[in-house]
Amino acid sequence: MSARIALRVPDRALLGAYEAALREGWSPNTVRNVAPEQLAAIAADPDAFLGKLVGRGGRIRLDDGTEVDKIPDRVRWVFALDRPGEPFVGAINLRWLEDEAGRAVEALPPHVLGHVGYSIRPAFAGNGYATAALEAMREQAREIGLPRLVITCDATNLASRHVIEKNGGRLVETFVAPIYGPDPRLKFIVDIAPQPPAAGAGQGTA
Repeated sequence: MSARIALRVPDRALLGAYEAALREGWSPNTVRNVAPEQLAAIAADPDAFLGKLVGRGGRIRLDDGTEVDKIPDRVRWVFALDRPGEPFVGAINLRWLEDEAGRAVEALPPHVLGHVGYSIRPAFAGNGYATAALEAMREQAREIGLPRLVITCDATNLASRHVIEKNGGRLVETFVAPIYGPDPRLKFIVDIAPQPPAAGAGQGTA
């Protein structure tokens, strides 16, 4: 049986659960621990923190200290529906670029290695929550018109590789991204089936 999860838009009602996970040492960024800076931002102005998390535009700081424009994205917090109290178990995000008409395109800027990133709290790892969250996020990718997803992980991260492959990911490349260190990474492609036409669409009337 698949893990039962809900992807929820970050808001004030959910912020306490997210903050508690940060205090435990969990980080939504798998490359570096951003928990301390996020806790400081929440303490300073929780509404501003949430606005930056879910809003469009603005700038973000990369791991090497440089700042770049924030690209369109969807951040979703993952809650387990098959556990008492429906606890917060992690986070997942979808990011993409748009053309001049506002349509999603496959290309990504050099500092963005893939369309999707996810992080599950250690206490809930190994229960299928990442696999279920990625499956749900694939549906959101279809909604915005992406025909496929690029997803990457460290070459040694067998758990993440399993999550991607469970979602139909096929390995296309092993590479190194100097901006994120010398360790090899794996690149996967996940094809997104087009949205089926609505029942009766395109049918004439007698």
